[in-house]
Amino acid sequence: MEWNRTMTLPKLTLADLARSGHVTRWHSVRTSRDQTLAEHHYMVTRISNKLAKEIFASALTDRGLLQIMEYASLHDTPELLMGDLPSPLKRHLEQLCGEDNPLEAIEDAIAPWLRQMKEDMRREHPEYLLVVKLADIIDALVFITEEGIGSHAARVIAILEEMLRDKLSQARSSYPHYDWSYTQALLRQLLHQGEASKLAFEEPVGEDTSSSMGAPGAGS
Repeated sequence: MEWNRTMTLPKLTLADLARSGHVTRWHSVRTSRDQTLAEHHYMVTRISNKLAKEIFASALTDRGLLQIMEYASLHDTPELLMGDLPSPLKRHLEQLCGEDNPLEAIEDAIAPWLRQMKEDMRREHPEYLLVVKLADIIDALVFITEEGIGSHAARVIAILEEMLRDKLSQARSSYPHYDWSYTQALLRQLLHQGEASKLAFEEPVGEDTSSSMGAPGAGS
């Protein structure tokens, strides 16, 4: 299958990045609220930071952490122009087109620097890409678990859980010298402790029985 590779597509700019707070995700899944691309990038960056520090420990350099966080904060940037295409569509296109995938060609054209970042990590530290992918799946799981509505959302959760297991299996097989168990621990923390601080903050504070005015009759 041949594609027109001579067409000129616009390159993403900083002005485009400023719109990430308006671009939404999960178009094909019913949710109680929208998740923006900016929110997704922020959460994947923070989750990647935590995973990398716990999993790689002393083996992680400052430069390595910066690489991970920079890529995580931009990994879905092509969605600014392309939108958040449903995962089933992406899989069908991969099966239909193989290595001649038009989506990848468009992404490379509009964000060549993102492809370069990814290739640099794949060449030097491919385990870093695994961490960002794990963080990507975790954020998706947390969001759709909390905000998803209906049987379709439940099915998506099951698919994401399977994806996380498969990616963790790949990580353990490829890099057995790292402890990847923290991944599941962090997911449980995000799912079950997300409201703990808020609820604790909103708890009524017990009144102090000793008034600053002193005991009744004081000073009389």
